Amino acid sequence: MDEKYYAHSLEGKPPSDWQPLEEHLQNVAKLAADFARPFGGDQWAYLAGLLHDFGKGSRAFQAYLRHVNDITDDFGKFYVGKVDHSTAGAQSLYRLSNQAGKLLAYCVAGHHSGLLNWVQDAGHGMRHRLAKTVPKVSHCCIQDHPAIPVNLPLGKLAQNRFGFQLQFFVRMIFSSLVDADFLDTENFIAPDRTLKREVSLSIKDLSDRFRQNIDRLVGKTDSSMPVNQIRNEVLTDCLTAAEHSPGLFSLTVPTGGGKTLSSLAFALAHALKYDKHRIIYAIPFTSIIEQNARVFRNMLGEDAVLEHHSNFVPDDADWRSRLAAENWDMPVIVTTNVQFFDSFFSNKTSKCRKLHNVANSVVIFDEVQAIPVGQLSPCLEVLRELTTNYGVTAVLCTATQPAFDYSPEFTSGLSDVREIATDVPSLFSKLKRTEENYIGECSIETIAQKLRLERQVLCVVNTRKQALKLFKGIKDAEDAFHLSALMYPAHRSRKLEEIRDRLSPLNNLPCRVVSTQLIEAGVDIDFPVVFRSMAGMDSIAQAAGRCNREGRLKRGEVYVFKPAEETDTVFFRQTAQSSERLLNKFKGKLLEPSCIRAYFKDYYWLNQQHMDEDHVYSVCCAGYAGEIQFEEIARFRMIKNAQQPIVIAVEDEALDLINQLKYVPGGGMPLRRLQQYSVQVYPQQFNSLRSWLEQPYPDTYPGVYILRSNEIYSEETGLLCEPPEGEAFFG
Repeated sequence: MDEKYYAHSLEGKPPSDWQPLEEHLQNVAKLAADFARPFGGDQWAYLAGLLHDFGKGSRAFQAYLRHVNDITDDFGKFYVGKVDHSTAGAQSLYRLSNQAGKLLAYCVAGHHSGLLNWVQDAGHGMRHRLAKTVPKVSHCCIQDHPAIPVNLPLGKLAQNRFGFQLQFFVRMIFSSLVDADFLDTENFIAPDRTLKREVSLSIKDLSDRFRQNIDRLVGKTDSSMPVNQIRNEVLTDCLTAAEHSPGLFSLTVPTGGGKTLSSLAFALAHALKYDKHRIIYAIPFTSIIEQNARVFRNMLGEDAVLEHHSNFVPDDADWRSRLAAENWDMPVIVTTNVQFFDSFFSNKTSKCRKLHNVANSVVIFDEVQAIPVGQLSPCLEVLRELTTNYGVTAVLCTATQPAFDYSPEFTSGLSDVREIATDVPSLFSKLKRTEENYIGECSIETIAQKLRLERQVLCVVNTRKQALKLFKGIKDAEDAFHLSALMYPAHRSRKLEEIRDRLSPLNNLPCRVVSTQLIEAGVDIDFPVVFRSMAGMDSIAQAAGRCNREGRLKRGEVYVFKPAEETDTVFFRQTAQSSERLLNKFKGKLLEPSCIRAYFKDYYWLNQQHMDEDHVYSVCCAGYAGEIQFEEIARFRMIKNAQQPIVIAVEDEALDLINQLKYVPGGGMPLRRLQQYSVQVYPQQFNSLRSWLEQPYPDTYPGVYILRSNEIYSEETGLLCEPPEGEAFFG
C-alpha cells in the first residue's frame, strides 16, 4: 500500500494537492520557535510544533481525511470515524520527560480545544488524556527531534511565585504554537488571506511619521501660553526617559498635560532604541478608546493602528484589521484592560493566540488606577512577569498615579518603577486650573437647586438611580441633559456632541448636565463648574478634569458633596470612606499627588485581603509542580459582567442591521455594528422588560434581544427599566 500521509486536504482536490504532514509539522515548528525566541522559548516551541499533529500519522486519521473527501483507497479499512489527533503528541512528549514534556503536553493536547486542567471531574483533564488509548502512530514522520529542554529559559525565577511563572510560560508557548498552527494552515488553505496579513511598516517608519506630525503640531501652537510650555516639558521628559533601560515606568501627568501624545513619543523612541516589536495601549473604557485611537491614526496613519475591543467595527473592506485582531500582528494596538488581562488568564485558543506578540513590546496602561481592587493581585503579577522575563517595557500612565509601589505595608507592590516626569509636584502646581471645595452632606433636591443657579455646570454621581432623580429636578429647563450607560453608544455620542456645541466659546449657551461616571473616562469636555458626589479621590480628580479643561478661566470651581441618600453599593461606600478620611488633612489640596497617593495607600491597605477575590493567583501558584488547573484559572474576569445586552432598535439603521442578520452567517459585521445600538442591563432589569422584548432569530442568535418601542426608551434618559406605567428603575 502506498502510504502517503497528509495534514490538511483541499475540498474538491486530489490528495496530490494536499499538504504533506511532514511539511506542516516542520513549518509550524519553525514558526512557533520564531514567535517564542524573544522570551527564550524557541527550543520549547519548536518541539511543541514538531509534535502538535503527531497523531495525524495514524492510519485511522488518514482514513478519516480521505473519508470526508469521498476518496476511496486502501486506507478505507482503517476508518473508525473522527480521530483524536492531538493526544498522541502530548503522550510522546510526556514519555520523553515528566517535567518539560509534561508542560509541553498541555500545549499540544489543547492546541484546538484549549488548555486543560491537570485533573478534572468525570475522568477529564490532562492526567486522563495522558493515559488515554489513541490510534497508534504508524508513520513516524519525526525521525529526529531536538533534545527535550532541561531548564526553564527565564532569567529570574522566584520561589514564592514559581507556580504563577510556570503557568505563564506554558501559556506563552501555547500562544506561539496556536498562532503558528493557524498561520501555516491558513497559508495552505487560503493563501490570499495570508497576503492580506503582510505588514510593511516598521517602528522606524512610524517614528518618522510621528516626528513630522508632532513638529507640525508644535509649530502651530502658541509657545508663549503656559499650558503649551508645560506640554513641551512633558514631551521632553518622555523622550529623555526613552533612553533608559527597559522595565517599569510611571508617567504622572495631570489632565491637560499632553499625556497621550507624550506617552506615544516615549513608546516610539524606546521601541526604536531597544528594538521592541510593537506598541500596545491598554485603556480601561471603550468610551475613550476610539478617541485615543483616532489621535494615534492622525499621528501615525490609518495603516499603523489596530483597535481591538468590543465596540470597534472595522470597515467591510478592512481585512487587514480583521485578521490582525486575531493575533495582534500590527505595529500599534489599542485595546482595553479587559481584553488585555482577561487574555492572560484565558485557556481558549482564540484568546491566547495573540499573547506571544506582547513579548518584547512597549505597553502603555492608560488610567491604570481603573484596575478593580478585587483583581489587582493577578494583574500586578502579569505586569511583573512581562517586565521581568518577557522583554516588555510597561508604562503606568495616569493623572492620578496609584500607590502600586512596593512597601512594607504593600508587599504585593511593584519594585523599581521609574517616574518619567522629572518634577511631578511642579506639573500639578502649574496645571492647577480648579479650586476644590467640600460642601458637606446634601440632599438630591439641594444639589438640583444649586445646579439651577449655575449657567453651565456638570454634576457627576455614582449611580444611575441618583442621576435619574437629580435630572428630574432640573429637566424642565431646555438646557438640561442626562447621560447614562442606559443610552446606547450612538445616542450618547450625539448627546455629547450637542453638549460640546453648547459649551463652545463660539456659542456659549446654557448647559446643565447630570451624568454617571461614564463622563469621567477621558471625555473631552469643558465646564466652568463641576459638582461631584463623594467617591474615591481618583474619581473626584477625574471629574475635576472636566472643569476648566482648556484653562480659559483663572480657576474653575469643583464642589464635592456627600449624598444624604447613602448608596447601597459596597464599592462606592468603601472608596468614599477612604476619601473622607483625607478631607481635613488635604483641605484645598485634594487633587495634589500627595493626596491621591495617600488615598490609594489607604484604600489598598484596607483591601489587601480582597485583591485576589476569585483566588485565581492562588490557583496559579498551586501549580508549581506542573499540575496546573488552566480551566480554573480562566475564571478570572476583570469585570464581573452578569449583564444582558439589549439592542435598541428605534433607528432605521439598527432595524436594517437586524434584518441583515438573516443573510450573514455567524452575524459578522451586522452583529458588530449593532453594538453601537446596545445597552447592558442587570438580570432583574431584563426580567422587568421581558414583555417588551423580541427575539427575531431565537435559533440562530439566541442571545439577541431587541426593543423597538419608543415608549420604553426615552430620548432624555435612555432605557426605562420598567414599563412606563411604573416608576423607572435605574439602580
